[in-house]
Amino acid sequence: MVSMAKVSSRGQVAVPKVIRERLHIKDGDTLLFEERGGKVYIRKIKNFLEMEGSLPSLKITIKEAREKAMEEMAKESEDV
Repeated sequence: MVSMAKVSSRGQVAVPKVIRERLHIKDGDTLLFEERGGKVYIRKIKNFLEMEGSLPSLKITIKEAREKAMEEMAKESEDV
């Protein structure tokens, strides 16, 4: 799917409705922007609550859980 949007004077871009619908992007979701080889890739990332159950039941701090989540997101972006 291809869709276009203009960048505003403040550097803002509206995600086209058809893309929001297909990716189930809603108000408050977080998008990851990645530049590779002169191209920009944008994808929706899971919020912390959506990741519940993806980590083994370990006794870890919130900070450690956040760091693990960031590591997993980095791994996912390498796979794209």
